[in-house]
Parts: sequence; structure tokens; C-alpha cells
Amino acid sequence: MSIFLRRIILALLGLSGGLLCWPVQEILLGLQVYFPDFLLFSLLAGGIFGLIFGAFFASAEGIIAARWNRVFQGMGWGALIGALGGTLGFLLAQGVFFWVGEQWALTGERVTWLGLPLTRALGWGVLGAFVGSAEGFRVLSLQKLWVGLVGGLVGGSLGGAVLEYLKVLFPDFSLGPLVGLAVFGILLGIAYGFVEKSLSFGVLRLLNGRLKGKEFILNQRKLVLGTGAKSDILLTGYRDVAGDLAQLQVQGRELSIISLTKTPSVLVNDEPVEQRILKYEDVIKIGSAKLYYKHE
Repeated sequence: MSIFLRRIILALLGLSGGLLCWPVQEILLGLQVYFPDFLLFSLLAGGIFGLIFGAFFASAEGIIAARWNRVFQGMGWGALIGALGGTLGFLLAQGVFFWVGEQWALTGERVTWLGLPLTRALGWGVLGAFVGSAEGFRVLSLQKLWVGLVGGLVGGSLGGAVLEYLKVLFPDFSLGPLVGLAVFGILLGIAYGFVEKSLSFGVLRLLNGRLKGKEFILNQRKLVLGTGAKSDILLTGYRDVAGDLAQLQVQGRELSIISLTKTPSVLVNDEPVEQRILKYEDVIKIGSAKLYYKHE
């Protein structure tokens, strides 16, 4: 799977979350009259939106790696962290709106065009940051956590601004919320993908075999290669590849490969190694699998 296809999957998962959120939003709006105040309604809506987006988005790593147990683990973590982020995001948006309105004396059109849309976009950004960071929490990776926070905040804020301004510009367009939620999800996935690439340690590309052309983005400080339960980079279908055979580890800005077996089963540029710092354009051989280390 190429990095481009990976980004497409992220965007499609975000889109799927947005499409599901729309009927949920319509149901919530129908029940709004039963809530004692708007704040409680807003917090519940934020939590549910975060839960849905989080569940969809955090399933990405499992889908991409074809590990279905990780799909369901990711969905569980994503739903939990996304719900928390949605609740906190919408609460923050309400608080900032009241503070800005008091400090800047926003009234009339300034509330409609600036106050509400921008503060709510901030709330969507916080939701996005939590959704994006769910996988980092699951695997306890500070690098993935940072990628998720930045990518989610950027994509969530941009998507939230589009969603909120669609309401302002086209108040009578019945499908406006659907379009806005869909755009929010897509931008969340796209922003995460680009931030992930810019903050990664490079890419491994398979040069041969059944998975030829598949790319693995190096976005964690530790990644295991092989076919074992702990393997992050699966090399199924290759001769002499069984269990967890090697580990990629980052120290500072240097990426090293470490053999996990007693006898070196890893070759770098046709030389057996137990541990070695990698350079761009190195070719790694594990069993019959050959991987090319590149910057992008």
C-alpha cells in the first residue's frame, strides 16, 4: 500500500464518520426540547460526535495492517478518547465564546460571522486532536501522539470552520450539515496524513514478493518487523520470515535496525548485521523480503 493510498483510507474513514454523524445529529436536534439547557445538549452532542469519529478514525492502523484485532482495539480506544475530546472541545468552545463576547462586546453580525463560527471551530479542533491522538495512546507512542494532536487539531479546526460557516452562508440548505460533517471528516484524515508524513522518520518500501510496492511509514520510535503477534510491519508470505525478527528503533534523529534473533537474520546492503544505523537508500533483507529505506 502506497502512502497516497494510506491517505485515501484515512480520508474515507473520516468521511464515513461524518456521514454517520449526520443522522445522529438530526435525531439529537429532534430531542433538544427535552434538555434543560443548551450547554448539556451541546456537551452530549460533542461527546457522541467524538465517539463516532474516534471509532472510525482509530481503526485505520488495523485496516492498513490487515490486523482485525487491532481494528477493534483501535475502535474502542478511539471511541473512548474521541468522546472525551468531543465533550471537552464543545465545553471549551462555549467558554471561549462567552469570554470573547464579554471582552470584545460582540453583538449582532459579529456574533454570527465571527464569535460563534470561530469558537465552535476551535471546539471541533480539540475534538480532532483527541481523535487523532487515540492511536498514540493505544500503542503508548509519544511520536504518534504528537502526530495525532497536531494533525487532528489542524484538520479539525479547518473542517470545523467549513462546517460552521456553511451554516452561516446557507442557513436554508437542508443538507448543509451533512456536507459540513463530511468535509470535516475528510479534512481530518487529510491533515493527519500530511502531518504524519512530515513528522515521520522515513518510509520502507517492499521491493519484491507478494507485497511488492507496499510502503510502511515509520511514525513510531519502535517498530517490529516479522510475522509475530507484536509485529508492526507484517512480512507475511515471504520465505524464512517467522515470528518477530527485527526492530527499528529511533534515538534522536537516527534510525537503527536491530536483529531480534540469536543469529543475525537481518542483512543491510547484503551485509549481516546485529545492529546498525540506517541511511536513506539502504536495502534491508529479512528472509526473502527486501525493503528499501527512503525519505518519502
